[in-house]
Amino acid sequence: MITITNLSKNYGRKILFQNISLSINRSEKIGLIGPNGTGKTTLFGLILQEIEASSGSVIVHKNTHIGYLPQEASFKSDASVLSELTEGDERIMSLRKEMEMLEAKNEAGSNRYGEVLHNLEVLGYFELEHKAKKILMGLGFKEKDLNRPISQMSGGWQMRTLLAKLLTYHYDILLLDEPTNYLDLNAALWLKDYLTGYDGTFIMISHDKAFLNEVTNYTLILENGSIFKVHGNYEHYEEIKAQKRIHLLKQSKEQGKKRQQLERFVERFHAQPNKAASVRAKRRVLEKMEDEEIVVPQDPRESIGDFHFPPTRRSGYKVMTLDKISKSYGDIQVYSNLDFEIAQGEKAVLAGENGAGKSTLLKILAGVVDIDSGSRIVGHNVDTGYFSQTRTDVLNPENTVLQEAYSAAPGFMPEETIRTILGAFLFTGDDSEKKVKVLSGGEKSRLILAKLLIDPPNFLLLDEPTTHLDVDAVDALVRALTDYEGTLVFISHDIYFVRSIANIVFEVKDGSIRKFPGNFDYYLDKKDTAASAIQTHKPRQAKKDTVKDIEKEKAREDEKRRREEEKKRKASNSALRNKINMLEKEKEKLRLESYAKARALSNPHIYRDEDTAREYGRRMKEIEKLISEIDGNIKNLEEQIV
Repeated sequence: MITITNLSKNYGRKILFQNISLSINRSEKIGLIGPNGTGKTTLFGLILQEIEASSGSVIVHKNTHIGYLPQEASFKSDASVLSELTEGDERIMSLRKEMEMLEAKNEAGSNRYGEVLHNLEVLGYFELEHKAKKILMGLGFKEKDLNRPISQMSGGWQMRTLLAKLLTYHYDILLLDEPTNYLDLNAALWLKDYLTGYDGTFIMISHDKAFLNEVTNYTLILENGSIFKVHGNYEHYEEIKAQKRIHLLKQSKEQGKKRQQLERFVERFHAQPNKAASVRAKRRVLEKMEDEEIVVPQDPRESIGDFHFPPTRRSGYKVMTLDKISKSYGDIQVYSNLDFEIAQGEKAVLAGENGAGKSTLLKILAGVVDIDSGSRIVGHNVDTGYFSQTRTDVLNPENTVLQEAYSAAPGFMPEETIRTILGAFLFTGDDSEKKVKVLSGGEKSRLILAKLLIDPPNFLLLDEPTTHLDVDAVDALVRALTDYEGTLVFISHDIYFVRSIANIVFEVKDGSIRKFPGNFDYYLDKKDTAASAIQTHKPRQAKKDTVKDIEKEKAREDEKRRREEEKKRKASNSALRNKINMLEKEKEKLRLESYAKARALSNPHIYRDEDTAREYGRRMKEIEKLISEIDGNIKNLEEQIV
């Protein structure tokens, strides 16, 4: 579908990547990862031919239609949401006009008319409205939103509309740049399930490891100016990376041991004339070793591994209590007589749809918005810290990044420690000397986050803290907050982050809050059951059931049964995909073993050893048979997925 050959891109002296080559094939669901600034979004621009390459080529095969979701943009359209999704594709509109023209000429029975109908069917035209509504509802739109003009919606909802359009129409390949950025947690979960069952091709940039693990079958790693492709999801890539690092560590130790032996020999015999030739030979080997020194990549976990965040002072058990609070924005009532309490040590995620009031609740807890009535009661010894991507007034624009970080440090803290924390949040090298006033919005967000964690208060309130972070930086934040001794309430659409941190879930819905005393998976498992239980325990009406009531009850039971069946289907499919992933990993290991033995047989020492050569040959045939069996098992499992 796409062939990239010897592609290079640089901006002045800055080289993003050099001479990279790869191909993108049909049915590949690819996660594109790499540190911020390595050129992931630029690569999309090159594929779309919106950016000119410095050298090399990107060839998009003929008749390949590409759909693109940018990371930051607004979606301009004068149409309503549903109209855009049913009438906004030029290919479909062109075919429709041709169909109407043929009908007007009484050529509805012609071969061309049949071709037009076939092409419309391929593009999904005859099921377009049903599919569009299903996707819009999954992404959080309400029935009342469907006829709203797109131009009157916020940037976030415009981007959701564009994403819905890309999923509704037929594209040969989708380029998705951080597709969950504008989604709430519920919509992100829906998109994860949708893309898991998606039978098309896509390349997706994402920092959410859980998302990548569940929806991708290939991984592209862009770093240090080069790119390589792994058959498997992000977790599989991490396993390969860890194995490679272990191998390099072993080689580095062996190289170090050999260097010491050579240096001892040179030191011992350098003054003896009869050893002069040997000493010169050893020195040449040492010089060659310097040029071929094995570099072991740093484990990202080691970047802040030795740093322990300062302990927070212990608060009272009740950290924050909201008593009968009400909050409105104009005519919109967000909360009325709401009671809420957060206890010491809880690390709570606020779950719920966009517009449910999660950010408002966080701001009320932080004390940055006034309440209309009720009481906000701060607990004993509670220090509050609030992070919001839009709240950049807490930074001094004239400070450098390093100076701003120092301003948050408690007492004396070594510069090395401050720089290590800044590095974890992507401020490396000269970045720490930048003035705050020249930083981008994302960089300012990361700096505020780093400041909070240099001297964390004992009550942290975080609104979407992972948005501008790459995978390694999210990991650093997860480790920091796992060790954090205080109390935390946060909002996030990052499934991996939520799963890693939350020990409590508060579901915000219709102006009320329900507490689920467990982690995020517990919440997902229990929320439908809890909703059913609440419905079941409603007080009975005194009046007798009418026919309409009976029909409603039957409809509810049918819906409940449908949900249970859907849940079982998803669980079964998930189990089957897990088995397929395990088999793929097993196949990859066998391939690596076969490759290693084939390489070994090219060594004359092993080839001349008949017993070893015979054993290697036997094992390679055995591996070939095992891989064939695995392929058969994978095919059988794939056929069982519904």
